[in-house]
Amino acid sequence: MKSDSMMRPIQIFVEGDSDSQLIRQVVCHWFCYSLKKEELKKTDGWTTIQSNSENGEVIRQQMRFNSDNNGVNLIIFDADKDLEQRKLDILQWKSNCDLDFELFLFPNNQNNGAVEDLLIRCINPKNQPIVDCWESYVTCLKTKSIEGRNWPLTIPARKSEVYCYLETLLGETDREKKLIKDKNRNFLNTDHWDVDCPAIQPLKDFLQPYFE
Repeated sequence: MKSDSMMRPIQIFVEGDSDSQLIRQVVCHWFCYSLKKEELKKTDGWTTIQSNSENGEVIRQQMRFNSDNNGVNLIIFDADKDLEQRKLDILQWKSNCDLDFELFLFPNNQNNGAVEDLLIRCINPKNQPIVDCWESYVTCLKTKSIEGRNWPLTIPARKSEVYCYLETLLGETDREKKLIKDKNRNFLNTDHWDVDCPAIQPLKDFLQPYFE
């Protein structure tokens, strides 16, 4: 790991609490570096950063200031339903606003999806039966119809799957239930997660040049 004095000033822009928790913890785990509060910024996502809102303008100013000080800006967002379109939109915004940053899109910079798609692939393999049960539940929902309902049942999002995965493993006390929430998750708990698995390697490869 580079010493603090050797590192270029870094700012990592993520969407929300779950992303923030994951990035903070894996950077510490992989590179023995504790990101400072000002180095990891939650943005609420693409809609916010490209808007003309006050928050959008603040983010653009932060990027420009960091670039002017020889810093590096990283954006780590969800690809959502169309990775290529999301990438195109963000890079066009980068050009239009004369910004400098590197981009990574969850789950792996290659496929559609979100951080939750990556997390499901990072579960401890011994807990795979929980995910199998969830997949069976989803498959079952797709075959069901409700009398008087003229449209398909809504399939729960991946966010719900991650929440239920942790809820299944954690206890029933208030303290334990708080650990299910995005901002309190411990991705370094090896009973639950494997943040050294192949699925997360693309994220590590993306971050590594800035910390080693």
